[in-house]
Amino acid sequence: MKEKMYIGKSLEDIEKLAVQELGVAKEDLYFDVITENVETRDEIQVQVMVDANPVKKGKDFLETFLRLGEIDGYVERKMRDNIVEYSITTADANGALIGHNSQTLAALQYVTSLIVNQYFDREKESGLIVKVDIGDYRKNRDEKLERMAVRIAREVAKTKVPVNLRYMNAYERKVIHTKLSNWKDVTTHSEGIEPKRYLVIEPKNKE
Repeated sequence: MKEKMYIGKSLEDIEKLAVQELGVAKEDLYFDVITENVETRDEIQVQVMVDANPVKKGKDFLETFLRLGEIDGYVERKMRDNIVEYSITTADANGALIGHNSQTLAALQYVTSLIVNQYFDREKESGLIVKVDIGDYRKNRDEKLERMAVRIAREVAKTKVPVNLRYMNAYERKVIHTKLSNWKDVTTHSEGIEPKRYLVIEPKNKE
């Protein structure tokens, strides 16, 4: 979590500077006055630390998003290692939240990830991997992509002929790449320029 030592003329000045530099709201920071020049009152030393639960902040954002959009639904969360997964269930808005080619869902996941990871010092910590799903769409989609990847990978391993997949977004390409990352016979790489970027599955030994 982000933290930094500040020296300044007043606590108010340090609070403003910390909010600006750390990129976190004042209410999410804890200010611990370490030393204060009692005689002259001209300088104080303050340790500033993040005092927030990033995972809860992500859930709060999604719940607020649903409420402001007047969407009847709820958000569940679960943690596994450094992965936080938010599952959204709605009465009748799943399609709208997923969007064409899952673009709305991808944007919602991106913003949620920014909110969660703003509290981490990325130079010292890796932060959290954030996943957002709506009505199990992503779960089902991931499983379908993985099955397709295995089927095509077996074909490529047998024929030694590379296969170009259709255009996919970065998340979908990563699902397939991760699924095949430990295969001995095939490898994957991306080609093309967004939004027409695609994955290539090819044999490791082309001879």
